[in-house]
Amino acid sequence: MTTPLTVIARMRAKEGREAALHDALTALVAPTRRAPGCLAYDLHTEVGEPARFWFYEVWRRPEDHAMNLESPHITGFLGQAAGLLDGDLEVHFLD
Repeated sequence: MTTPLTVIARMRAKEGREAALHDALTALVAPTRRAPGCLAYDLHTEVGEPARFWFYEVWRRPEDHAMNLESPHITGFLGQAAGLLDGDLEVHFLD
């Protein structure tokens, strides 16, 4: 049996782009939760840091997560990320 994959992703909005990033990230939640193998996909805003966003994800298998990264809603977001993010998207994989 495969151990589920937990993913923590952290990002910061460019100054003045907080609402736009929040909207773009919120749009990812419903289609990702419907993705095969998605056990949890939760968006959070850091307390006291309204420009900092976190995703907490749990996937049945690493392959399910990898397949989701190829989906149109994720690739569409990544295409607009440069205009929304201050710095890089930080991703950590946990077991």
